[in-house]
Amino acid sequence: MKYRLGTRKSDLARTQSTHVLESLKKNGIECELVFIESEGDRNHKEALYQIENITPGLFTKQLEIALLNNQIDLAVHSLKDLPTEQPQDLRVGAITSRVSTEDCLLIHPDAFEHSQPLFLKPQAHVGTSSLRREAQLLSARPDLKVSPIRGNVPTRVNAIKERKFDATLLAVAGLERLQLNLDGVHVLKLSEREFPPAPGQGALAIEIRNDAPEALKLALQKIHDEISEIETRVERRVLKGLFGGCTLPLGIRCYKENNLLKTKVFIGVLRDRKSLFKDWLGFHHFDISSQDEETLVDSIVQKVKGFLNG
Repeated sequence: MKYRLGTRKSDLARTQSTHVLESLKKNGIECELVFIESEGDRNHKEALYQIENITPGLFTKQLEIALLNNQIDLAVHSLKDLPTEQPQDLRVGAITSRVSTEDCLLIHPDAFEHSQPLFLKPQAHVGTSSLRREAQLLSARPDLKVSPIRGNVPTRVNAIKERKFDATLLAVAGLERLQLNLDGVHVLKLSEREFPPAPGQGALAIEIRNDAPEALKLALQKIHDEISEIETRVERRVLKGLFGGCTLPLGIRCYKENNLLKTKVFIGVLRDRKSLFKDWLGFHHFDISSQDEETLVDSIVQKVKGFLNG
């Protein structure tokens, strides 16, 4: 039997889904790619957090609809794009081993200044549609001008090469998976202590129906990574506890070391997250560790709520 694997049409989505397809083939499962267009692929004009206010799951919802309508048998998502609440008839069948979880700055040579923090010239113009990334940039460099940038990863890389912006922030994982030519731009990998990533960044989630064939479920368990599941589960439970999505400027990275769960957390505080005018009230970094997941998640949620509620 050949299963229908749903994916978005972008270069990165194709690459990620082909990786999953090949991994499943090694475990005796044949798949064919089925391309589904998401709302995020159609709308390139508005910042992601503006669309997310109206259409949660803008990169995943159409794939979930296709799953529910039996048009596909499994779907591959970047885990950071998948809402924490899923339709009741769907489940995550596997989470892949995380690749690089950091963000990196791509900087045009004319905006590169070695003596400045982040190697950006004063008042550099940075493109990002992520509120988290905007908050982290302004936390480190309040003088920067930050504006929305849309399009797939190659489009955003070209926007820097063509000097439409001085710099942009991208996930290292996507750049590594695409193996893009970055000649002509400076690449600065950012510390996760100062720039914790989005919850789940660097991992892929394979979503299936609850009634999926046992053969498919068993094959997915063979490509499932338990450590990635534990780390991303903590990150996504914090996000869920804060009722967050793309409109929450939250960065969090969980590390499992033996029996200890360690986290690095960042939160940016806006006066009004739904307003188009961004009035940043504060930026907060903190680390919390625990051997107990419940205690850890609750401690982080309560601390972040304290910042958000003033």
